[in-house]
Amino acid sequence: MVYKKLILASSIALTLFACKKESSTTNTLPYTDEKFSIYPKPTVATSAGSTNRTGWVGDVMPYYVNNQFELFFLHDAPDKAKQSSTGQHDIHKFSSKDLLNFSYDGQAISYGTAATQDQLVGTGSMVKVGDTYYFYYTGHNSSSSWLQNNNPAWTGGNSREAVMYATSKDMKTWTKKTSFALRASDGYSSTDFRDPYVFYNDEFKEYWMLVSTQQAGKGIILVYKSADPAMDNWQIRGPLTVEGSYLMLECADIVKIGDKYYLFFGEDWSNTPGTHYRVASSTAGPWVKPADGNDMFDGHQFYAGRMASNGTTNYTFGWAHRRNPENDNGTRTWGGNLISHELVKLSNDKLGVKSPAAVRAYFTKETAVEVKGQTGTVKQTGTQYTLTGSAALALYKFANMDGTSRIQGGITFSNLTGTASLGFNTKADNTSSYVIKFEPAAKRIAAYNNGVEVTRVPFNFQAGKNYDFSIVADGSIAVLYVNDEIALTNRIYSMNGNMWSLSAEGMEISASNLKVIKH
Repeated sequence: MVYKKLILASSIALTLFACKKESSTTNTLPYTDEKFSIYPKPTVATSAGSTNRTGWVGDVMPYYVNNQFELFFLHDAPDKAKQSSTGQHDIHKFSSKDLLNFSYDGQAISYGTAATQDQLVGTGSMVKVGDTYYFYYTGHNSSSSWLQNNNPAWTGGNSREAVMYATSKDMKTWTKKTSFALRASDGYSSTDFRDPYVFYNDEFKEYWMLVSTQQAGKGIILVYKSADPAMDNWQIRGPLTVEGSYLMLECADIVKIGDKYYLFFGEDWSNTPGTHYRVASSTAGPWVKPADGNDMFDGHQFYAGRMASNGTTNYTFGWAHRRNPENDNGTRTWGGNLISHELVKLSNDKLGVKSPAAVRAYFTKETAVEVKGQTGTVKQTGTQYTLTGSAALALYKFANMDGTSRIQGGITFSNLTGTASLGFNTKADNTSSYVIKFEPAAKRIAAYNNGVEVTRVPFNFQAGKNYDFSIVADGSIAVLYVNDEIALTNRIYSMNGNMWSLSAEGMEISASNLKVIKH
């Protein structure tokens, strides 16, 4: 989960969580609603009695049932609402049949108060047992009045974090089991004990609960087991063996794709933050990186990715950070927009991602890109663009980006020593403050805002090979997809209404079939 400082009405500073640590700022601007078609966020209620509230999407907890995705998420309210609330991060829900059209269904599970374990609600998961849905979630309370009871003289002392649950027959009305709280066992951190993921393990014929915690200061995924969640009897099975060393492995889940199991987790404290994955032949592990060592399919702006399947296709759901205030220079802040990727099984047990099928089909009106300027050694033949940046920058500048759209084409690199760039908010002098760079020598694609790295994803390039790419732009979100292998999610407030560009430095690149496609 994520930790940040928030001021409640009582002016008491609390520590917030939800899959990563970062600080918010009090230098806020009035909230301005931004419209999104593909990457939704919560919107204001439209009917009396609705529990819909304007806000942002935090950690996503997906579930597929009755031919649609039920996308539960931690709701992050605007600062003004937080200042008068008794708690934070209640669980809300979107529903969608195609991951293009979303219904915002409002609150599912409420937060508590300063006198309850779940003053702040954290990430969890849902499992159905018989005719009952069990929603396990994190209860977080770091107020001094709550923690002061955590002492040897107090029976049932309080902890900052514990696993809790609520039940429902219809996924609409939820009842909390207030007498249940699974706290950290001896030897594990009670301060960081969160993100329960519960599923029936067909391999071992028992229910498993994955919990993100720490042992001896190192992040681990601890497994509990149960014959029946209704019995409230969870026993430690032990930690998973996961390749790598992290401070925390958050929001973990396990899915089987083909003949392999995949473990996903988020981490926000290393030099490669984001959603990672591991591969194993058994749910018991050991869990290892893919053979090439590249264990990410998106960058830092896609966080806490969790999986769900409709029975034939697997998907991963995360969220893209917003900034506060909401411009490119604001502070990166927890909560943002829902991002959906379709998972692709690649060779060598690798996983790739692409845009969901309904999103791809949404864009039908193709137009060739409109050149607005150029510099350096460049050549255009029909829809083929050659940029020779071997000696100096070569650049094409294209017409303004406007509204929800997709840019697509192919790109080939003559060598692996230079860089090619996609510039956004490109100015008259051909500079762009937000740039996505293909960096073959560093084996990655990275995005920069005013020269400062924002996000990156590992990728191995080959000289002379054509790479199909697309950019799905919606509101201030721009997701780059390359070859149905990787994505790079970006938040670019200055994108719309400004030109974009393609450039080469230290190499020659060829771009083919460049198109802008609208709905």
